[in-house]
Amino acid sequence: MYICTLSKFYLVVTLLISALISVNSFAHSDDINKATLSIENHEQYRLTVTVDFVHLLKRHLEVSGNDEKTINVINQMSFVEQKKLVEAVQARVSQQSSLHFDRHVQIMPTFKGLQLQHLKRILSQQANLSEYKTQLIATGKIPRDVSEVAISFSPLIGQVIVNIIRPEQEIIGTGNISSSYQIDLSRANSAKNTLKTPAAIKYTVDYIYQGFIHIIPKGLDHILFVLALLLFAKRRSTLIWQVSAFTLAHTITLALGIYGLITISSAVVEPLIALSIIYVGVENIYRSNKMTTNHARLAIIFAFGLLHGLGFASVLTEVGLPDSQYLVSLIAFNIGVELGQLTVIALAFICLLPFSVKVWYQKKLVLALNVAIAVIATYWLIERLI
Repeated sequence: MYICTLSKFYLVVTLLISALISVNSFAHSDDINKATLSIENHEQYRLTVTVDFVHLLKRHLEVSGNDEKTINVINQMSFVEQKKLVEAVQARVSQQSSLHFDRHVQIMPTFKGLQLQHLKRILSQQANLSEYKTQLIATGKIPRDVSEVAISFSPLIGQVIVNIIRPEQEIIGTGNISSSYQIDLSRANSAKNTLKTPAAIKYTVDYIYQGFIHIIPKGLDHILFVLALLLFAKRRSTLIWQVSAFTLAHTITLALGIYGLITISSAVVEPLIALSIIYVGVENIYRSNKMTTNHARLAIIFAFGLLHGLGFASVLTEVGLPDSQYLVSLIAFNIGVELGQLTVIALAFICLLPFSVKVWYQKKLVLALNVAIAVIATYWLIERLI
């Protein structure tokens, strides 16, 4: 019976490894798009959305896999088919996006900006990753006698951070509608003074959510690192100390990174994060049958936590922080990260608990999981260095 149970678990581990390896290893690759809605003259609006051209086409075509697969699919199309594809995506984004004036006047903006020439450059691999970005622009008249505007974007665009004229910043979930904004600046300024507490609460919720989802499901490398800590800890006190050291360290570099006091390229940070996972995985394998505790590991985990904090800082830099609630949003994001880590530990603990009393738990199951973690991280390291 034990052998049967263990075989099933190994099957699950194998499937997990395959799924993780098939996913793009950069933990923060899922793009968060940015938009600016200008309504400063009370008569005209200008909506500008910066999106990843390939990701936009990928969602429209419903292609599964990485960007290269999407590019291969488009390359197989004729010139006419590619032209129709670009036009169809532009039209779909326009039809599925809306400006809501006073919540009862709805306007669908007509976006322009997707160029077939730009797509051709990407397909020929002449464009670098930064040039995958393109701008969708829509302009139009603001209806008369309206005082507020809200906005919703096409699900093709995904998650958007929108800045409203002054700017005011808000994170809009995929397919959701934003808060309403005063069109008249004098009204907006008076409203701003009366809505300080709701704004702080909203920013707190938004950034806790952002921190959480950058662990679950986007932070695969951080998830594996936390799992490695759990698998190493033979005592609860060991786990508490190690997670605390990791938390303190990444909190420090997250704050320093977002304030611009430390700036290190993600091309350096991401491979080092993968290397940190390899280290803890290999050390777990080496010490799997030893009952002694490596006290130097606490300092090593603290150092690795500093690295992971720089990774979080790069994510938060992409998301951006509102000037009016800078510190509140920073703290909220970090809380979200911690909640994500605790959720990973809790779920892993629940899954492993039935097996922890088995005689083969340490020698077989924990060993197999550590090997899986080290192998996945090695794959990520090679991918990030190439």
